[in-house]
Amino acid sequence: MSRPTPLHRLATPAVLALAVCWLAITVPGPRARGQDPADVPLVVRPGPPPLDDFERDEDGDGVPDGGWYNFRDGTLVPEGGVVGPTLLRFEANRPSRPARISRGFGVDGRDVEALVVGLWVRRKGEPLRPGERMGEDPGVLFDLLDADLRSTSRGSMGPFADLPEGRWGRWVTRIAVPPATRDVLMTIGLLGGTGTLEVDGLSIEPVPKGEPPTTNLVVNPGFELGGLVPDHWLIEGDAARVHPGSKSPSMLLLGDSGDMALAPLGQPVRGMDRLAISIAAKGDGLRGGGGAQAVVYFLDDDGEPLPGRASAARAARWAGTFGWRVDRSTVPVPAGASRAVLQLEKVDRLGSIRVDDVSVVGLGGTGGARSWTPFLVAGDGASWPSYEPAEAIEPGSALDFSALLDAPAGSHGFVTVADGRLAFEDGTPARFLGVSVLPPVIYAPPDRVEALADRLARSGVNLVSLADLDTPLGPGGSLIDDTSDDTRTLDPLALADLDRFIAAMKARGLFITITFQSQAHFREEDRIPGGRSLPPGGGPAAAFSPEIRDRALGFAEALLCHVNPETGLALKDDPALAWVTLAGELSLFDLIDDPGALPPEQVDALRERSRADRKGTGRAFWQAAEASQWSSLAAGLRDLGLRVPIAGSSHFRREPEFAAAQRAEGLDLVDDRLFWALPRFADPDRRSLLRRHTAELAEQAEAKRAPDLPYVVGQYASYTDGAWALPWEGPDLLFAAALARSSGWDALVRRGVSRWPDPWGAAASGTGGGQDVFVLPGSVNGNPQVFALLPHASALLLGDAGESSPVGSPGSWDRRTGRLRIESGRTVGIAGVLDGARATRDGLTVESRSPMGAVVASGAGGGPIAGADRVLVTAVARVEPTDLQWVDHWRREVADPGRPPLRVEPIRASVTWDRDGPVSAFVLDDAGRRLAEVGGVQTEAGTRFTLEGDSGRLHWELVASPP
Repeated sequence: MSRPTPLHRLATPAVLALAVCWLAITVPGPRARGQDPADVPLVVRPGPPPLDDFERDEDGDGVPDGGWYNFRDGTLVPEGGVVGPTLLRFEANRPSRPARISRGFGVDGRDVEALVVGLWVRRKGEPLRPGERMGEDPGVLFDLLDADLRSTSRGSMGPFADLPEGRWGRWVTRIAVPPATRDVLMTIGLLGGTGTLEVDGLSIEPVPKGEPPTTNLVVNPGFELGGLVPDHWLIEGDAARVHPGSKSPSMLLLGDSGDMALAPLGQPVRGMDRLAISIAAKGDGLRGGGGAQAVVYFLDDDGEPLPGRASAARAARWAGTFGWRVDRSTVPVPAGASRAVLQLEKVDRLGSIRVDDVSVVGLGGTGGARSWTPFLVAGDGASWPSYEPAEAIEPGSALDFSALLDAPAGSHGFVTVADGRLAFEDGTPARFLGVSVLPPVIYAPPDRVEALADRLARSGVNLVSLADLDTPLGPGGSLIDDTSDDTRTLDPLALADLDRFIAAMKARGLFITITFQSQAHFREEDRIPGGRSLPPGGGPAAAFSPEIRDRALGFAEALLCHVNPETGLALKDDPALAWVTLAGELSLFDLIDDPGALPPEQVDALRERSRADRKGTGRAFWQAAEASQWSSLAAGLRDLGLRVPIAGSSHFRREPEFAAAQRAEGLDLVDDRLFWALPRFADPDRRSLLRRHTAELAEQAEAKRAPDLPYVVGQYASYTDGAWALPWEGPDLLFAAALARSSGWDALVRRGVSRWPDPWGAAASGTGGGQDVFVLPGSVNGNPQVFALLPHASALLLGDAGESSPVGSPGSWDRRTGRLRIESGRTVGIAGVLDGARATRDGLTVESRSPMGAVVASGAGGGPIAGADRVLVTAVARVEPTDLQWVDHWRREVADPGRPPLRVEPIRASVTWDRDGPVSAFVLDDAGRRLAEVGGVQTEAGTRFTLEGDSGRLHWELVASPP
């Protein structure tokens, strides 16, 4: 018997996508053929329809009966359907046309937990391509509405970007229904994309509240949910969801060596004796010794396989050719196992295996078979107090750390490079703690931009990264002129908004950094070969195409040479510009992960260049081509008169050849992106940077650094897998700031700030309703656990040299425990696993017996603690939206994202201050205003104050009076 292959470890995760959708396509448009809008209400109150095969058109108007309206660029075709003879076909050969059809129906969120939506889809002819704006992808959109027709949530099916030509596929998705929902508006079509899309057999099944429990620990065991790949499974290789299954519409096909599908069991296996496994399978030409197998991997709390043979147990092995059969086995749960993952895998290239109806049942322990309800694992915050947001931080309050900024930005001259570090022209060291902002933030009303600038400055943030300025968001939300046939022409109204945004930031001491190319969808007059088929920004072609280089230079010139009437300076002449980056996550090395990313025109161009350069086709050639591209672009910017440092591609890639290309001639700094992928199979409460090995974190940065160039982390974030924020994101921010300081990084930029919620902390991003319906788990302003600690992170990173506790010093960071102790001249605190930990310096001591969180104290305004008259203390643990529900106990996906208000876990801590004279303490609101005095107790170590988090407050202020 061959040994089971080791537990598959996923590759470096993809970039966090911008979650931006289009409201316009869900709003009734021009009159559909043969319909009077007065005869078709926006919302049809009866519940969702049963199976709809688009067969009925009794009035002969070309629009399917049943309340459908707003039919554009579509046709009812009387033959070729998969359910009945009639199908619905959408066709568009020009981008951004509204090829679509809409329908409204009633859904009462008090009774319905979710909608399970199914649709047969097929592509005819050329591949389906997105439109010119982000979010214009073929698919289905759902706008969930309350009784007043305000959005409660949005859902989607698709995008249908990679459909195989001519073959029907059944897509099924589950849409969570918030309790306030009363109606749903559904839109199907190309939605701005191009090509020919056919649909049939729409079904919408309401899932009532109170689903019955099951003993099967696999989510989506029959592969019924999903598109080309099944939902809730982790897929590698070409494993695909196909039709029909053994006794159901869908199954999983593994047909090549390396094809894998992983199902993390929905509940922990601790306390179980054994797992009973049942799998329906059908084999075709498999190798006789076992060409496919199912293996269970057992993991500890950190997501690591158990040592030795206990780590894996084979549940099934398949060989030869056989019809559908059910294989059953029982595997023991080893001691020390916390979690388990079922892995289906194809061992070699011979034959194929089809799998359906997977069941894993946990047996033994005190309760027999373990039962649970998938999609309904409640969050922990039901009894936690609610968080009360504030519109702004009071100037001069203990929360105001704007003293760390020198306003206006650029008062020390331009940012330059000196001895491999960033510095200002007058010799002052330049160090930055920043946030990136999503593009719509820039185009907010002027008063909201001013409020944002105030909030960031008072939080100690001194840089804003504009990393996606070329994102095509349409009128009112994009810097690119939506009426132009190219992507280098700027929208004058959007440019005026950007001018005001830059001026507001500059006035308060915040610098700006810009990435010129990342998300553009190319248009006809860009004249880029295969431009419509390229990924956003050009994908790998951006690193070698002369046409894309010319387009990028034209866009940069329009931006840099425009004189901002708010500042009186062109951006290239404004010392508030810290540095520029040529491209965001665009590289030839992306072909490693996606060899088919280039259209034929660009494949031919790359091949021709390889022949001309006579440097082969491997990574050495990619390095040379990419280095040449960035050097040429940098030279063009210098010719425009740009003075600040220039970086190549800001990317998470780590290949040595890629890193070498970022040190090409003309590039002045390395702009890195550290999207730390936390252990995917770790216990949710252990997914933290504080539990990573020292070498891993250091090596990620060192792989890109160069001794003669500054190093900036232009974006960092922890992956949440699309769920709600991780419970450690506050402690991880402190860890990242301390690591940046001790490692000598020149900048650390946290991703990212979205337009909603407003005010900060009013909701988790995407749960506030109204316009706040785009779920962004990593949003800074949607997570008080993160933004409450920004002042302390700024004190750690921006304070005077030598005052921050190096992460690598003995006792400061305990990886095994998951604890960071900070004892610097400006900040004293503990973060991660608390449970009796303490930190002390300069007469200030903090400690806590709470399980996890962060308790941190910094001199008010970011100054040194020694001699300070005031100290800001922040104590924060976990944060959750109200009524948050997870799909399963892995907490990677949410079944219901919840709603406002946010709930904050109470944390109990104490702070002791040894000072001459009286010492007072006050609990603060989120604006920094004093609410009530906290009584203290005199001890030998000083005056001790107990901090109670039962009221949902996160901040306290210590005040020393003169003796």
